[in-house]
Amino acid sequence: MAQKIGELDGRLVPIVNRDLAPITVVAQCLDNQWVTQDLLGQMLRRRQSYRDIERRRRQDARAEYLRSILNAEQVVVNRAYFFNNPVVYQDFIDSGPQRDAFRTMLAESVLVPFLLRERDPAAAPRFGVDAAGWRAWLSVLDEVDELRCIRLSWDDAENERLTQRLMFAEFRRFLLQLPALDLGELQRDLRLDDEAVPVLKRRFRDVNQWALDADQADRDGFYREFLVEPETNPADGKFRAEAPLVAELKQLVDLRYNTTLPDAVDGYALIPTDSLRRTAMQEYRRERPPEQGMDDLLTLLRTLRPYAFDLAQLPLRIDLTGVDLHHVQQARATDEWRAYVDGLQELLDDPLDFVARGQVVYNRYVALARRLAGIVGERRLERMQAWEPVIRVTVEVLGSSVSVVFDGDPRIELIGEVATEVVARGATAVVRFAVVGRDQRRAEAELGTGIDVMRVHLLRAGEDWRELVRRLREAGFPLVDGAAGRDSNANIDRPQGDDGE
Repeated sequence: MAQKIGELDGRLVPIVNRDLAPITVVAQCLDNQWVTQDLLGQMLRRRQSYRDIERRRRQDARAEYLRSILNAEQVVVNRAYFFNNPVVYQDFIDSGPQRDAFRTMLAESVLVPFLLRERDPAAAPRFGVDAAGWRAWLSVLDEVDELRCIRLSWDDAENERLTQRLMFAEFRRFLLQLPALDLGELQRDLRLDDEAVPVLKRRFRDVNQWALDADQADRDGFYREFLVEPETNPADGKFRAEAPLVAELKQLVDLRYNTTLPDAVDGYALIPTDSLRRTAMQEYRRERPPEQGMDDLLTLLRTLRPYAFDLAQLPLRIDLTGVDLHHVQQARATDEWRAYVDGLQELLDDPLDFVARGQVVYNRYVALARRLAGIVGERRLERMQAWEPVIRVTVEVLGSSVSVVFDGDPRIELIGEVATEVVARGATAVVRFAVVGRDQRRAEAELGTGIDVMRVHLLRAGEDWRELVRRLREAGFPLVDGAAGRDSNANIDRPQGDDGE
């Protein structure tokens, strides 16, 4: 049995949120319930369970996991995922370069275990464990000289209070507030037809009543009550194919469940490819307006002229399917990775200098990709597909979005329209910057980085939205229907209440 690591032997370094790096993420892909929107739809149509689609689901999660480690400074990981999720423990269950890379990432605090109530990462869990993963976890812990772990507080009483307030109570409050969400906005976010909207309203009322009456309104109970077949384990993913809006309820509730931890530690939620965006939770309703306004947004957009960005001339033969953990670990040790992270932070610090700083992020990310391709090596590259990096700038508000795509033929992709009943209402717009592949259909397998760079307060949402689209068209961008090209790439979503606080 491996020796336990803990405060008593001096190897555990207890940290809290203020000790984390500026760009720290929590990756939703490690949640055992995560599945892409496309794959979830297939499961419901074919009456499949997680076992039926396990290979594809694990491939998707693996790519997102590696992407999170490459794109962020630190990744906070719920302790249970280290030994219960094979996407993670496959790297250290056997000896070799993957285990060496994983051990280095633990020691260098690239991967930061989150401890909910336990004070020791090797403490015996009170829940079921994957036997092989648990043995490997204890073994690799024994090989680490120093390990930083995070809790909400290292005072047990304070930690319990914060856990209840910032995580469990926040999740329950979201369930209680579902009937108050704007159904028009959700219709666009969830891509519903008109007939589904009143059904969604009834389902929200049912969830609200259940959350009021339940002794413990947690996600497991929610799944049993509304999503999975009676008497089945939610972890098996046997969903009620005939029940209304199962996929939509699952996506929305999973989104809140997976954003409670990054919110609690003041980090970012890394929303995977083909997953519901954070804006679907409509958090702006309870947050004070951000500092930027419509004038700032128009100033930013005036710089987005056709051909404002210089793009890579030749595609790179690299994709996530050929990358392993030790490749990512080596890439993080390069000057190119450090320059990319610095450029991303500079963009966050001054988003109004959008074109200059966005160009820097693009150049440095492409340079990092080239370096990663060299690390992977020519032998593997022969099996990889070409990645053609482009820039996508998206403004999203009230369930609608407008994206400016720079791929050698700059254009506007428009999805939705601000509803007439909220034309005069104030709203918050989210501005997102991303370096992604030209082929959106391969987003799950390709490199890419994206981040919410700023939030903008619109005093009159409808009027400001139309002004925004008009100004972009005046800048010379042709307008195309964006319904088929909705921005579904992985993204570092910032909490909507963090500006200026």
